[in-house]
Amino acid sequence: MLALIVEDEPIAARTLRQLIADLAPDLDVEGPLPSIAAATARLAEGPVPDLVFMDVQLADGLCFEIFEAMPLALPVIFTTAYDAFALKAFEVFGIDYLLKPIKPERFALALAKWRRLRVAGQAAPAPASGLAQAYFRSAQQYRARFLVQQGEHLQSIAVEDIAYFHKDLVVRLVTRAGRRYTVSPSLDELEQALDPAQFFRVNRQVLARVQAIVRATRQFKGKLEVELDPALPEPVVVSQERAAAFRDWLDR
Repeated sequence: MLALIVEDEPIAARTLRQLIADLAPDLDVEGPLPSIAAATARLAEGPVPDLVFMDVQLADGLCFEIFEAMPLALPVIFTTAYDAFALKAFEVFGIDYLLKPIKPERFALALAKWRRLRVAGQAAPAPASGLAQAYFRSAQQYRARFLVQQGEHLQSIAVEDIAYFHKDLVVRLVTRAGRRYTVSPSLDELEQALDPAQFFRVNRQVLARVQAIVRATRQFKGKLEVELDPALPEPVVVSQERAAAFRDWLDR
């Protein structure tokens, strides 16, 4: 079986190739193709791939132009930093819609969904409206507040009042006003519990809300240094591997 990658970010394409190698070694991989033009030309000449992994924003525009140019019933797993295009994605035979950075367990679920459809012999997944509703329902089940303790007092803090979570020896919730509270969940658990449109895992120590990010400055070898408000005493650096996803997230 053939899987085609349509992706204009080299790091994202390598990540996809590695995930496929780890979780779907039965798939032969072609690509990446970086643009609408390249993908349209490839699909026109055949053979039609069994599965397509496709970013929404390509080098020359939005990928949906491909389906407007040639209405093929291609099973597509969209891989993108944006959830704003989810409804459109399901309208063009989207199997699933994965937000970057892609987690292996989420990738595995998308593959399992595609395999179930193949075994069932379905030409398409459930109606687009149903898929989109399911996607948005699951996407909206995020934490709205955190109960913290200071001395003998308990306080409920709304997510809107949080600037970021920071880990040194323990994980601390830092409010926009600069108050700090120790919380029990790990950063990994918090990342799963919070809306990815609002929070980004900057590095192993920081999970930041978009309103807390003052600016990002380019550094050596593609890294970014992020200035937060309230400020942290040590530099907050985004690695080269995560820099593209971070820029996409800020540009949503």
